Amino acid sequence: MSVTVVAMTSINEDEPMALAQYLSVTGPLLERAGAKILKRFTVNEVVVGHRPAKTVFIVEYPSREAVEMVFGSEEYKSVIPARDTAFSEYNVTVASDSEGAMMPEAALE
Repeated sequence: MSVTVVAMTSINEDEPMALAQYLSVTGPLLERAGAKILKRFTVNEVVVGHRPAKTVFIVEYPSREAVEMVFGSEEYKSVIPARDTAFSEYNVTVASDSEGAMMPEAALE
């Protein structure tokens, strides 16, 4: 069963080499895991609260095991210092489809 991952990131513009190092490792890892970036969003405006990140990625993995293969791999662990330099904000979550579930209007206030 496929798994949806939401990555909320803000790139540290002052560290392009760290970003290049991070992407050189994670790109092939995602490919081997069969992950696909489905959508990329730029956060333009905050209506309530604070901006959690500048960019949001929706990534589909073929399974939970594929997610764990990427983030639990020694390759990924080796690039964590570059990740922490390349991004000022980096949060990754697993999301589930709540299709049909209605959000109460009060939750939007």
